[in-house]
Amino acid sequence: MDKVKGISIIIIAIVSVIVMIFIANMLLDTTGTINQGNFRVSDVIIESSASLTEVQDDKLEVKKLSDFVFDVSQTNTISILLEANTEASQIKIENLKIEEPILKGNMNICQKDYDKYNITPELTSIPIYLEREDGKYIIRLLLDNDKVIMDKSVDDTIEEIQYDATIFKTLNINTDDLKFKVSFDLVITDNVGKTVSTTISMNMPTDETFLKGMSILRQDASKYIFTIIK
Repeated sequence: MDKVKGISIIIIAIVSVIVMIFIANMLLDTTGTINQGNFRVSDVIIESSASLTEVQDDKLEVKKLSDFVFDVSQTNTISILLEANTEASQIKIENLKIEEPILKGNMNICQKDYDKYNITPELTSIPIYLEREDGKYIIRLLLDNDKVIMDKSVDDTIEEIQYDATIFKTLNINTDDLKFKVSFDLVITDNVGKTVSTTISMNMPTDETFLKGMSILRQDASKYIFTIIK
């Protein structure tokens, strides 16, 4: 009887060990779980405006404002601040998607002070150069609708223009035709090989951009939550 009891205890112990190993393996498989421990998006700011480039022939005499000929680009800067409790070995953008505006010039994206990429259906991934200050990573992306208006002049009745996004209303452009949506996955790999991702999504530019010439919009950073993908 004692022998049977002893065997039963051994069997229970073995089963318990197997269950513990199974649970441990389940816990180790953290793919798709929330991980806000090492990286956290603490701020996202979108700045939108416009830039004008004079393109009239230098040999022509400019006597009035309507003699100026210029190209107009709609410009946007996305600034992302990342809190980090560990070193990142790599940061990149993946699954870049653009719902293009009706009025479209040459749309491009780049990290500030780095290579510019033309936005095409084939462009889905962009490397991010690491910039860290006071333990935080700073990502500044320029996303422009370049030369959306070309070789344009204002009417003779116009006496003043501003070199900002109010130019679109001055030119009687439907500003809704300049709005678009962008989304991408911000993917970070830390120094031990763990990879996390969060999806950033935003609409730009806003109505305020065209009314005031520029706009600065702070997003709710708490909605951007990293999940472990590797």
